[in-house]
Amino acid sequence: MTSLWTQLGRFANGRRVGLYFIRNKWFAMPRQIVINETVVRLSYPAERGIKTDFVACVIRNDYGLGRQMKNVQTILDVGANVGFFSLAARATYPNATIHAYEPNPRVFSSLTANTFGLGIEVYPESVGQKAGRAFLDDPGESNLAQTRLDCDGNIPQVSFENTISRLGGRIDLLKLDCEGAEWDLFDATQCWTCVDHLRMEYHLTEHRTLVLVERRLSGLGFEITHHQQDLGCGIIWARNISAGG
Repeated sequence: MTSLWTQLGRFANGRRVGLYFIRNKWFAMPRQIVINETVVRLSYPAERGIKTDFVACVIRNDYGLGRQMKNVQTILDVGANVGFFSLAARATYPNATIHAYEPNPRVFSSLTANTFGLGIEVYPESVGQKAGRAFLDDPGESNLAQTRLDCDGNIPQVSFENTISRLGGRIDLLKLDCEGAEWDLFDATQCWTCVDHLRMEYHLTEHRTLVLVERRLSGLGFEITHHQQDLGCGIIWARNISAGG
């Protein structure tokens, strides 16, 4: 059962963007929200996962915006989909520089529309260890689309290193939700020294385990501060110990 304090927190998160949220079963996707006094008319496909993502990013605050972090000035959103996390991040950090990456052309127009006028830079690219071309597998729900490096791929891929350079060489907050592509990013070991805080959804693809996730993050210098586990995936908050995050 959800505690009273949790319910009050979710209600407050909804009010911050101009909504009244009482319970998930009574909640219908809004057509507009308010971000720092700017009315945002939301654009999104008719998919079941849209409400789930909106509630997770904006109402439940699964990625812990405003929690355990100080002086957040640069934010990288990898796997932005239609932009719900970036919108919540802008509401929480009105002066931060935010870059959002979404390779799926089917929802990129929604990402562009939702972030218009909010100072969020959007890129129609996947993010990987190396730059090149990638293949996007988009069989149904857009938030489940997966990418893999492929020289004959149908979308452009930018290197993790380049995304950091575009943000001036340092990332205060990295959000990852890229349906398994995080495992490729883990191999870009030198890049992770430039990341202070990580908030990610991990995916146990190809028989990987939670223990392996923990080992990879530890090897990159990160300490896990929060873990929310689900079947085959989960949410992790972590901070870069060497960076003093």
